[in-house]
Amino acid sequence: MTWVRANAQPDGTHHLRPAIWHELSHRQDVPRQLRCELLITLGPGVCVRSLLDVLPADFTPLPRVTTREEGLRVARLADRAPSVREWLLRQGEGAAAAP
Repeated sequence: MTWVRANAQPDGTHHLRPAIWHELSHRQDVPRQLRCELLITLGPGVCVRSLLDVLPADFTPLPRVTTREEGLRVARLADRAPSVREWLLRQGEGAAAAP
């Protein structure tokens, strides 16, 4: 989360989409979480993808995409956006700095 706070454009549009329920069957002490896809805007025309696990009690639904066209635009952005790790490697920062 520190990386996101340090790199996300403060006034940018970011998207969080619940994807799957994530359970660690080998770790009964870890509660079931909602794995979300995160599309983070770093700057004009620069977005990266990441995953974020959220405890259900901490998940507050965000405003929904309002039109089909907007939903398709966000989906295309997410399909083209590199992962945070890929973006860091392109920037020469390596995987060590990834969240």
